[in-house]
Amino acid sequence: MICADFDEFEEALYGVAGHYVLRSRQQRDWRLRVVELDGVALMFGREGAGTVYSGIGLPGFFNIFLPLSRHECTVLGGQRLDRRLIGWMVPEAMFHIDASQPASWMTVAMSCELVLRWAQQHEDEFDASILSRNLVCLAQQDLAPLIWLALRLLRIDHCAPQELHAPAAECAARSELMDRVFRSLLPATPAQRGQATLHSHQQILRRALELLDAMPDTPLHMADLCQTCNTSERTLRNLFTRHLGMSPHRYLMQHRLHAIRRAILRAAPGETITEICTRFGVWDFGRFAGLYRRYFGELPSQSLRGRRSLPTPLSQA
Repeated sequence: MICADFDEFEEALYGVAGHYVLRSRQQRDWRLRVVELDGVALMFGREGAGTVYSGIGLPGFFNIFLPLSRHECTVLGGQRLDRRLIGWMVPEAMFHIDASQPASWMTVAMSCELVLRWAQQHEDEFDASILSRNLVCLAQQDLAPLIWLALRLLRIDHCAPQELHAPAAECAARSELMDRVFRSLLPATPAQRGQATLHSHQQILRRALELLDAMPDTPLHMADLCQTCNTSERTLRNLFTRHLGMSPHRYLMQHRLHAIRRAILRAAPGETITEICTRFGVWDFGRFAGLYRRYFGELPSQSLRGRRSLPTPLSQA
C-alpha cells in the first residue's frame, strides 16, 4: 500500500489506534505492507517524514515494535532505541513514538487469545508481568533471525499467497513467528530441575510419542503435544533432549517430513507437491525442499516423479 500522505497511512495501521504529528517536511511517500495470519498480523511501515505517533493498543491485541532504520533517531516511551532494543505494547495502554527522521519499522500484532495460550504453554518460563505494562527491553536473542523470518513471510505472501494462507500452512507460519517473537523477548534462563518424579516424566514422554504414532499423517505442533501431555514446552524440551537426543521441534519436523514423503509416495493422479505440502503446514517451500533433499537424497518433485514412473499393480489395473 502506497499512501500519498500520512492520514491514509495512519488509518491503515493494524492493532493500534492513534494519530501522527509531522516533525519535518514530507520527503517521500508512505508505504505499508501487512501479512495477516489469522490472529497475528505482521506489518512493515516506511514513513514519509519525521513524526511523533501517539497511540493506544487496541483491546484485542499485544504488539511488538522494531525500528528497521534510523534507530538512533527513534524514541519509544522516552527511551532512545538501538539495534538491540524491542518495544512491547499491551492492550489499552498509551504509547508515544518519536522519530526525528523518516524511519522504517516492523510490528507484530498478536491477539490476546493467542498470546495467553502461548503463555499457558510456557508457564514455567513466561514472565506474566509483561502482560500488564508497556516495555522497552533488551532483546534476549539476536533480532536478525526474527527480521529474516518476517521478511521471508512478506516475500512469500507477495509471491505465493495461496501457499502461505492454506489453513495448515498459515497455522504453522503463525506459530513460528510467535515463537520467534517471544524467544526475542523472554530471557533464555537455564531449565530448573522439576519436582515431577521419573515415572511422571516417562508418562509425559510416552503420551507425546503415542500421539505422534496415532496421527502419523496429521500436521502436529508443539501446542498439540503440550495440550495432550498437560505440560509445558520446557518440560517436553528437556525430556526429548534427554531421552531422544533432540528437541521436540526437531522431532516434529522429522515426523512431518516422513508423513509428507508417505503422502507423496501414495499421491493420487493429478495431485501436486504444493497440495500435499500445504496440507501438512508447509509455507516456505524453498526451505522445505532443501531439508527434504538433505534427509531423503532427492527433491520432493523427484520422489513424485519416481512414484508415478512405477508400474501400476495388477490389483489396481
